[in-house]
Amino acid sequence: MDFVQYKCPCCGAALQFSPGTQKLSCASCGNEYELETLRKFEQEEQREKGRDREQELNWEYQKEAQGARRTAEGLYICPSCGAEIEADENTVSTTCPYCDNVVVIRAAASGAYEPDVMIPFQIKGDQAKQMLENFCRGKRLLPRNFRDRSYLKNLKGYYVPYWLFDCDASAEMSFNATRTRAWSDSEYDYLETSYYLVNRAGGMEFYHVPVDGSKEMDDDTTESIEPFDYGALTEFNPAYLAGYETDKYDVDAKSAEGRAKERLYQSAEQVLRSTVNGYNTVTVKHRYLNAKNGKVHYALLPVWMFETVYNGKKYQFAINGQTGKMVGELPVDQGAFWKYLCGFTAVGTVVCSILGILLFGGVL
Repeated sequence: MDFVQYKCPCCGAALQFSPGTQKLSCASCGNEYELETLRKFEQEEQREKGRDREQELNWEYQKEAQGARRTAEGLYICPSCGAEIEADENTVSTTCPYCDNVVVIRAAASGAYEPDVMIPFQIKGDQAKQMLENFCRGKRLLPRNFRDRSYLKNLKGYYVPYWLFDCDASAEMSFNATRTRAWSDSEYDYLETSYYLVNRAGGMEFYHVPVDGSKEMDDDTTESIEPFDYGALTEFNPAYLAGYETDKYDVDAKSAEGRAKERLYQSAEQVLRSTVNGYNTVTVKHRYLNAKNGKVHYALLPVWMFETVYNGKKYQFAINGQTGKMVGELPVDQGAFWKYLCGFTAVGTVVCSILGILLFGGVL
């Protein structure tokens, strides 16, 4: 017969059977456990060991669509008039110089996808400039070019490539939780900590979980300008691209799956964690998510982007082109910073001197 050593779920020390209480007790932390409780705990541990690896989620992709074909010489053929067009390999859309139609570019052998859906711009250029100008107004530590409004020329409208993930999911999660109770008597202060294993499970639907498909876009920036109103999604129409810059994705859907999966887990954890109440501490012990009916859509979403480089550092500021939500970081003029700091220091010294004279008859 194999020897089994039971360990304390709280501190990991070896447990011993106590004939007096008919329980397993821990000499290290003083906890006692019913045999049935430990049996259920061991079953849960074994079940979770079989799920140590998070499930690989499967996704269904939209069929490849047709666009402008590339010739052996590297030119593109306008699907409207048949003319040859020069375009950068990362260009998604351009205007045919012969028939003035907007042309969607794709290389026949690249495996690229034409966008399935898009959200047209709702915030106009003048509105975006006014929003950025209002945000910068009064910020005295910005570099000099921000004071003469010349920075506004760097604000451009982009259709940013996104991957939108849909699926039905069932999630199971377990949490380590504690409750504490404190009391005192005439001699001692006492603190009792009770430990719990809390299980939660539920089904949920995920609709259009976004992951940006551009390496140039910082993930924190694109996720901070969310949410988009996906009720305004429309079928891809090249006419909406006129007047804006549009690049094809350089993060493909397969590469974006990892971030989508993490966002699914984070959302499921947030929902299930919200049902675990009445404890002093709660930490995730194990999480499992099973998804089905997974679909991926390639979308273009509108973003006004302002980018600048100051002292060798790149700064990025974004405005949601549909809702107007703004996020980003702006540079600080170090010269102006020290100027104002010295000014405030001088004022503080004068104030302290006056107070010293008034209160103590001398200088502090």
